[in-house]
Amino acid sequence: MSARAWMLGACAAAALGGCAIGPDYQRPATPDVAQYRIDTGPLAIAADSDWWNQFNDPVLTALVDEALANNFDVRIAAARIDEFRGQLMVARSGFFPQLNLSASAARQRLGTFNGTPFAGLDGPRNTYQLLANASWELDLWGRIRRQAEAAEASLWNAEYARRGVVLSLAASVVQGYATLRGLDAQLDVAKQTLASRGDGLDIFRQRYEGGVISQMELAQAENDFYVAEASIPPLRTAIAQTENALSVLMGREPGPIERGKAVTALQAPSIGADMPATLLSRRPDVLQAEQSAIAANAQLGAAQALYLPAVNLSGLFGAIASSPGALWHSASQVWGFGAGLTQPVFQGGAIRGQVQTASAQRDQAMLAYQRTVLEALADVNTALANGTETRTRLGSLREQEKSLTIYADQAFARYEGGYSSYLEVTNAREKLFNAQLAVIQGQVDTLTSTAALYKSLGGGWPSVPQAVREAGMQGDAKVLAR
Repeated sequence: MSARAWMLGACAAAALGGCAIGPDYQRPATPDVAQYRIDTGPLAIAADSDWWNQFNDPVLTALVDEALANNFDVRIAAARIDEFRGQLMVARSGFFPQLNLSASAARQRLGTFNGTPFAGLDGPRNTYQLLANASWELDLWGRIRRQAEAAEASLWNAEYARRGVVLSLAASVVQGYATLRGLDAQLDVAKQTLASRGDGLDIFRQRYEGGVISQMELAQAENDFYVAEASIPPLRTAIAQTENALSVLMGREPGPIERGKAVTALQAPSIGADMPATLLSRRPDVLQAEQSAIAANAQLGAAQALYLPAVNLSGLFGAIASSPGALWHSASQVWGFGAGLTQPVFQGGAIRGQVQTASAQRDQAMLAYQRTVLEALADVNTALANGTETRTRLGSLREQEKSLTIYADQAFARYEGGYSSYLEVTNAREKLFNAQLAVIQGQVDTLTSTAALYKSLGGGWPSVPQAVREAGMQGDAKVLAR
């Protein structure tokens, strides 16, 4: 039996059984991972909560809500959902008969020698038509069903893409806010250090003028002052850049950002990682990749259906008359119905090429899904490791700051007692200054690592703010609304 005959027989059986041609979607095999590399214990905060509220900073909460309501990427993603909902409506329209109404009026005169010697002797004629045409392609092989399945998967793909944008946006605002408050704290430390060194420099200048200290010691004190002074402009620049970036995220013109709690008062909520299998049902990029695979699989079935005959039903009903009033007479009525069958015989390999293309795209989508799952698992493992090590590093930095504080005090006492040069004081103070900045950065890193972990886990959606639902979808149920 030839391949064409086998396919015809198989598809006929599928049509009689109410199935669509082509393979039904089967989720590609993914790694069976029982747990992550780092065990964080039970979840302290559910991954489906508005986790940024757990920082207990009303200003941060307001900034995130504003961003979710006004961010342009979120609004663009919502508009794309409307686009794909329209495409789904187009695909599903093939399930129903297509009905068209037409009306026309014409006045014409036939030439005298047009067919017979008597044509056109009675002068011009008026013709009025009022017709209703109907056509319907029977979806015997499920081609339209597969196309609708692909369009539905594309709509879900757009919805999951929107969820990914929302998730990334919330994490970015939290990270940007934590960075901003860290820069504020570093700027305060720099200003305090500058003021302290300025006071010390005034004393050293008086001592130098009195011949108590050497010019080298004065130069060292001046160096300490200018080092602190030079650290301030980059911090101010970074603050302005961060404020501008946050403004764009919130869909507003670049400008100042409201401040709430200090970075030292922002305590990162504890978010643990639940079972790896939940990533397949929650993380937007994984869900989006699977919908791409579903759509590609359905398109393969639609392409395979092109080998099979298309059956169309058509009908016509209306009236044709020489005057508008006569259109309603029974004698003017015209009607007709029929059925047509179109079977591709020779297309020069066009259909085979479409099937091969669809098959290759399906394979790519399946492989892309498997790759996305692996990347998601790696992302969570990396975020867990980063969060754990960042907290460990912060503890070490705090202990270092304590030690350097003692070191700087002792170095100054030794200098005042004449047991060491001022260079030792300079080195000690510079190390302490850098350590103070590093501790603040360590606090920022712990906050941003929490946001990164939440993002890697895929977030949650039952409690997404109302403004976001209004901008996008009114819940998942509306995604597939007809």
